[in-house]
Amino acid sequence: MSNIMTALREMELEQRESTTQSRMHLLESAPAADDFSALKEFTAPTALQVENHEQQTDAHKPQHGHEALIHFANDYSALAERVVRVIETAEREQQACLAAEKRAVHAEAEVTRQGLRMDRLERKMRDLECESIRWRQYVEQMIALLDSLQPSSAK
Repeated sequence: MSNIMTALREMELEQRESTTQSRMHLLESAPAADDFSALKEFTAPTALQVENHEQQTDAHKPQHGHEALIHFANDYSALAERVVRVIETAEREQQACLAAEKRAVHAEAEVTRQGLRMDRLERKMRDLECESIRWRQYVEQMIALLDSLQPSSAK
């Protein structure tokens, strides 16, 4: 059993080395860092280009028995990892959406509460303005009464 595991590890290391070599092969066309004009025109290879190159180099290698199984297992585990990441991302988005909805409900409640408070304050202000007008009229009446009383006492 340990011989199989050792063989599997060795094949996985060989595959990783092959992938690294194919990526390095694609990057060999990259210009030197001090050649800025060439750097502007250089575009790094896309993931699709890397994958195509890997498939071309892998096509020349015969895959027999457990090598094919390892390749399939690696593809399957990579797919499983992608599915897990998609599910995790969907869950995070759903949680973020729920949190945003809660914040929106709280904000609406706060707006309603502030609107009611504003209405109460506006009513109170109108009542105070009316009371101020009544007091002003009362004071003017008192002043007029005092004015009417003063000339008669001066005689």
